[in-house]
Amino acid sequence: MARRADGKPGHVVAALPFGFWVGLVSAGRGRNYETMLWRPAIHRAFPHYRGPRPPVHQRLETLRLLRNRIAHHEPIHSRHLAADYGSLLSVAGWLSPAFEGWIKSTSRIPALLAGRPHLP
Repeated sequence: MARRADGKPGHVVAALPFGFWVGLVSAGRGRNYETMLWRPAIHRAFPHYRGPRPPVHQRLETLRLLRNRIAHHEPIHSRHLAADYGSLLSVAGWLSPAFEGWIKSTSRIPALLAGRPHLP
């Protein structure tokens, strides 16, 4: 459910759903996001990423789909959860290496993944 914004710019941005941001990093479905937006500005949105836009969109889309499955109480045990965690770390590192380091230093995910049973 989307939150209501009170009209203040910071609150409008905060009220936008994650899917909006993932869509913004997409090719744009007929909009020229690639040349008009992402080629000149991807380094500002992701200051520690050097590369083209499509891998960024792919990682964000992977995380969006994972988040949606979790939010809808759908099973995630058949997913490659270590790869999902790697995607999360990559995106965090593109934003801030310190953020990525903080996640690594506080996350219980690697231990949980190491201890889970292997399913066929």
